[in-house]
Amino acid sequence: ISLSPELCYLTQVVMRLFEDNNKDVNDPKRFRIEILFSPGATATPLHMAENDRDLEETRNETEPLYSIGMDDLTCNQVEDFFTRVIEQGKTGDDDDSKTAKSSSDDKSKKKKKKKKGQSSEKEEEEQVVDENINVTPVSSSTKNIEAPKCSLVLFYQYATPPWSEKKVALLIRYLCNVGRERNLGGRIRVASEGVNATISSVTTKKDGDTTLMDPTRTIRHFTQDLINFDSATFSLTDFKYIDDLAPDRHFKELKILPVKELVYYGIKEKDAPLGEGGVHLDPVEYHEMLGRDDAVVIDVRNHYEADIGRFDGQMKRKCKEKATVTDDDAKKEKKNSPSDGSGAEYVDPLMRKSTDFPEWLSKPSTQAKLKDKTVLMYCTGGVRCERASAYLKSQIGNEVKGVYQLKGGIEKYLQTFKDGGYWTGKNFVFDKREAIGVGNVQGDGGVIRKTPAQQQQKKKKKKKQDTSEESEANGDQIQGKCCICKVPWDRYVGKKKCYTCGVPVLMCDSCMSKKPDKTPGMELSVRCPLCVKENITVPANEVEFTANGVRNKDSNSSEIKETNKKYDDEDAKRTKQQQEQKERKAAASVLKWGGGHAAKKKELRKMKRKLCQFGASCTREDCFFAHPDRIGIDVSGKGGRKEKA
Repeated sequence: ISLSPELCYLTQVVMRLFEDNNKDVNDPKRFRIEILFSPGATATPLHMAENDRDLEETRNETEPLYSIGMDDLTCNQVEDFFTRVIEQGKTGDDDDSKTAKSSSDDKSKKKKKKKKGQSSEKEEEEQVVDENINVTPVSSSTKNIEAPKCSLVLFYQYATPPWSEKKVALLIRYLCNVGRERNLGGRIRVASEGVNATISSVTTKKDGDTTLMDPTRTIRHFTQDLINFDSATFSLTDFKYIDDLAPDRHFKELKILPVKELVYYGIKEKDAPLGEGGVHLDPVEYHEMLGRDDAVVIDVRNHYEADIGRFDGQMKRKCKEKATVTDDDAKKEKKNSPSDGSGAEYVDPLMRKSTDFPEWLSKPSTQAKLKDKTVLMYCTGGVRCERASAYLKSQIGNEVKGVYQLKGGIEKYLQTFKDGGYWTGKNFVFDKREAIGVGNVQGDGGVIRKTPAQQQQKKKKKKKQDTSEESEANGDQIQGKCCICKVPWDRYVGKKKCYTCGVPVLMCDSCMSKKPDKTPGMELSVRCPLCVKENITVPANEVEFTANGVRNKDSNSSEIKETNKKYDDEDAKRTKQQQEQKERKAAASVLKWGGGHAAKKKELRKMKRKLCQFGASCTREDCFFAHPDRIGIDVSGKGGRKEKA
């Protein structure tokens, strides 16, 4: 380190101790120490810059990892080394001569190591963690804290150019350390193309400390940590903060999910380049565009999300305006005004998952609907529009007037328009709030709490007709319906899934108590609106997966084909049940992973959530428990490392 005098500070230093498995256990010189460090900046650090000149001299991008290795060490040498490191760390003293000598010795030893044909540290460092990582926070508690609060931050950011594998690995480790120290919870999807995250923090105090950790400050410190890691990328991020939430909106654990793409559409990069997507409009600009009569607004979310809320208020408002105009002259004036019409036409692609979007866009009916229109697109937070708008422009960009997307998504729009604007219903979110609406920042998440009137109805054992009448009174606010009894309902509770395609379904508390999904003969009643409309009858667990759940087919198709031939020969003997068996139809796409082996993978994932009690001293290469300290992770399902450390 002393050989780099321009070095100002380090973003991370990791010291690791290895025992060479190739040497005999009685060999005293069988230990190796490796030091990994990454220069965070040269000249003036970004957060300490006082003028433009300092900023120009600041190195924005984090450099790759450098490594120093010391081989053939005895136990005493290892102990002496770490003792010296600890003592120097306490006093802040550096022995430049010793460090320089150590560094030069390390270089010669690295040359010897390469001559022996052993794998280098560089090869090892280039391995990327492919397994989900669960970060255990520092021991803390919310007990004995008066009125604890929770804060959320939602964001996504694409990196241009994409990060290298080494930088992705460094970011994952960085997030692990920051999340553990700041007691964060949530979900972070990390890929070479960027990050998509939902992070939460709650009022806590560390064990043995009386100082409270304020979630609003903690969340903002975390976003600053990201900017410090890569200011060129994260300084452009639109962080959406939600403060003063109930403490039960906090995620109990932080999950880091290494992925290949932030949103999987099943399309190639050249067909949807991220830099060529739609024009970003802030909520106010987007609101104005929704009033245009030559526009269509495409919901890029899945249908089960659109089922409880959508941007169709502009159509309803214009219809009400027309209905209130009675005078002929007023009607004529209204007809000639720019605001005449129904506003932007709402379009739902009826998707079960994002991979359905390309197929929907390729339909002639879709392209005819979008031709010569101004296309507006939106999703929950904005990330799904990035790739979808780029793909739409690449396919039919010359046939539309323009492509625009809502910056910050529905979340930002509802923060801007407190009355909801043109939004109707609720916004389905992927955090503990479950779904939010106008005047309901806390969301619906949690148990169903009945009103006193509803509890009184239950005591008197009134029929469901009473519940239906009450629901109809609120039908204009509630967009969805129970999949069983069809009463207005907009809460996805109980983890109820469509029997034939696996997407979440709406089921009211009254029907849920009857457990139709577990009652033989009633399974087909638990279906989503798309499966009911398409008459899908093949259970999701009998679907044979192709192309990541797209273009599926009935796994019993060959058996059914032989049965159908038999039926054709014996028409007179055909029963109603056999006729239904012949006409079985599978969903085009299924929201289920694992190709029929999900149960086994779920068990492995459950094991991976638990940290190995032996930690870095564990010598089992096939250990089923989590080892965040290991660089290479085997994703074959057997656990362990890809190669020896």
